[in-house]
Amino acid sequence: MQLTFRILEMFAERYPNVFNSLSENLKLLNGGSIGIDIDAVTQATYVLALNKISHTLRKNIQKEDLVTYWELAKIAKDNGVDPDKAMELAKSAWNDDEVYANAPAMPGIKSFLQMLNEAALPYLFISSRPVEHLEATREWFRKELPWVKPENIILGRKEGMSGGEFKSGMINRYGVALHIEDAVEEAKTIAQETPAHVIIVPQPWNDNGRFVHPRIKYLGESSYSNGSWSVIRFLSGPQAKDFLSDKVNSFCVAQSH
Repeated sequence: MQLTFRILEMFAERYPNVFNSLSENLKLLNGGSIGIDIDAVTQATYVLALNKISHTLRKNIQKEDLVTYWELAKIAKDNGVDPDKAMELAKSAWNDDEVYANAPAMPGIKSFLQMLNEAALPYLFISSRPVEHLEATREWFRKELPWVKPENIILGRKEGMSGGEFKSGMINRYGVALHIEDAVEEAKTIAQETPAHVIIVPQPWNDNGRFVHPRIKYLGESSYSNGSWSVIRFLSGPQAKDFLSDKVNSFCVAQSH
């Protein structure tokens, strides 16, 4: 908690400079939108999901235990749950209206969105959550981020479609130039199927097994205090200009062949 307050203090002191640098760097998007994932990027759904499954298994499961997003299924099996039921238990922990309606916002996300609003930069939220949870998702936005229009909260992944495929389709449809994500596999698909750049918010499930691509940027190892603060730090820094520059990325692609 003390660390979070210190981050807020430092951010308040430096806000004008950080904002000016971030808005200047994001001009490189040439008017393209910013896509933002919801789970573990905008909303810390893992907080309530882990509370729920910890209660079920009678064991304290921490975020650091999730070396993959669906590690909950393996944890359930390792704790005596029938293998046929373990994945269903994991899905029910994540895909729950109570979780989606009540989990806290990710650290730094409100400050990041404040900057985008002030700079008049367009953004929307793209999630591979099942569409039946749209109302619970919108309820959370009404409480936590009330300025976000319902039409800018995009769910609708069809049965059998991967999250990466769904997000790629929406990114292409809505002209997203930069997407903020936490899942490496989905970032890989986005990089392969769209022209968008992807920033990976640090989480335990993306610390390892990274897919290297000139349009994917990893922001270090995971920490609860990171959240969107790491995105703000990067986008307001000198490396962002290189990362978002088509000239630099074209050079990187050429060098890789």
